[in-house]
Amino acid sequence: MFNAFYAKLALANIRRDKRTYVTHIIATAVISGVYLLIAGLMFSYGLANLTSGKTTQAMFSFGMVVFSIFAFFFMLYVNNFLISRRKREFGLYAVLGLEKRHVGRVLRWENLFTLGLGLILGIVCALIFGQLAFWILLKLIDCADGSRFVIGARAYAMTLVFFGGIFIVTSVYNTLRVRIANPMELIRAPKKGEKDSKLLWPLAILGVIMLAGAYYMAWRIDNSAVALGMFFPLVIVVIIATYIVMEYGSIAFLRAVKANKRIYYRPSSFIAISGMIQRMRQNARSLATICILSTMLVVTVSGTLSLYAGREEMLRELNPHDVEISIHFVDKDNGYPLPDKAEQERIMGDVEQLFINSAAKHGVKVAKEQFAAVYDDSIYYDAAIDLPGVDQRTGYAIMQDFYETMDAYHDAYNRGSTCVLVRGSKDIYNERAQSYAMYGGLLFLGVFFGMLFLAVTVLIIYFKQISEGYDDKAQFDILQKVGMDDRQVKATINSQVLWVFFIPLGMTLLHMLFASKIMSCMLGTFQLNDYGLILRCIGATCAAFMLLYLIVYKLTARVYYRIVRW
Repeated sequence: MFNAFYAKLALANIRRDKRTYVTHIIATAVISGVYLLIAGLMFSYGLANLTSGKTTQAMFSFGMVVFSIFAFFFMLYVNNFLISRRKREFGLYAVLGLEKRHVGRVLRWENLFTLGLGLILGIVCALIFGQLAFWILLKLIDCADGSRFVIGARAYAMTLVFFGGIFIVTSVYNTLRVRIANPMELIRAPKKGEKDSKLLWPLAILGVIMLAGAYYMAWRIDNSAVALGMFFPLVIVVIIATYIVMEYGSIAFLRAVKANKRIYYRPSSFIAISGMIQRMRQNARSLATICILSTMLVVTVSGTLSLYAGREEMLRELNPHDVEISIHFVDKDNGYPLPDKAEQERIMGDVEQLFINSAAKHGVKVAKEQFAAVYDDSIYYDAAIDLPGVDQRTGYAIMQDFYETMDAYHDAYNRGSTCVLVRGSKDIYNERAQSYAMYGGLLFLGVFFGMLFLAVTVLIIYFKQISEGYDDKAQFDILQKVGMDDRQVKATINSQVLWVFFIPLGMTLLHMLFASKIMSCMLGTFQLNDYGLILRCIGATCAAFMLLYLIVYKLTARVYYRIVRW
């Protein structure tokens, strides 16, 4: 009976604040759907049976670990954001007679409903779009296999366990927050004024110095090994500096503008600057989080896109010839002479003929004159050959046939010889299959990570707009009462909303400008040295993100204006 009461109360809360909860459910659905898809691909038999499918699944195994970490902390962050907005509500519950343990039960039911419904929607979306995602993955890894994608039981179990863990952790956290809180403090919390820190200017200067120093280091690095070693320390510095600059630097700047009487005491500036100071006090950390998430999104997607777009260039850097064959001999027992040069040339001729025969089976004519001995970084190849006009599938089939016949020849020779024939070879076709699988899988994961970052970013923006809407509604009434007309009030608050909304976007673009150099150095470890290509990928990703950001602004602004009723 009591459980039914708490469940009904939780449902009533969700219906009453559906703007917030529906968005939370959608974000949970996106994250859980992506999680289930990655888990399904990681355990997919259809993918494992494909050429280079194991390589792709290895990428997903690594990606799943990273995705799980991010998803876990993002869900905790969103939960904390929601709980922080409801302090006054929890205080009223206590005043009305609900004990803290009762409030905790209501929160657990709310958590169960939102996470449960979000998880169900995520599973449905994964089932609907799973085959499409699998088809896109096959295109990215350059595989035309017609296998169907089926999400296995292990993927479902893994998803349920993961989100069950999130439910337990968030429920315990919410219960503890309520238990240790003072009801009267909760009621007064929204009305508590915020004061500037006594260390406002020192912290603002420190943040600017840290950010400038990180930018300088990132721009000066021109060595791939150094870039790999410095990237994550610089990322940590930039994250900390972003929070400091947003929280203290912005207010210090506005305080400096406010101190300029010629600017501050203009009718258009007086309220705008004061309002911006208040907004930055309330939203600095949220704006910094949006900026960091946006930067992570752009870095992840543009980095994986660069690798995917430059995969052929990297392949050619590592494989100057289509096929490279090398043979040498090892003495089985001391005292036996190795084959003389004539015998070695005869064997090499046999190997070349094996390759010619394999090529002929697949309709490709190769002459012995096309083989040439080459040196490549002090590694000697007895024979190297290029096959212009041969497509990937034909080349791959030729090499598979050649390796089979070469293995048979190798075994037969070694059985009747006093020395061991050792052959080594590499070809661009097998390398291409592996590299396309790796870089295609990386891009696929990069897009999924981008979806995760975007979902959380949109959620934070949406919640911020709702919170500001209710705050501005009261301010709107006050400004009207002191004599400002509707047009002036709208212009003032509109300008503030635009500034607050687009500050994270501007800072994201600034981060990416200075990150482009160190990113190019890091990608150089993969033999991707086309800085222009990397810049184009970063630019395209930034442009796409700016468009999405603008769409999010338009959609969330509508909710904001409905609240303030303009």
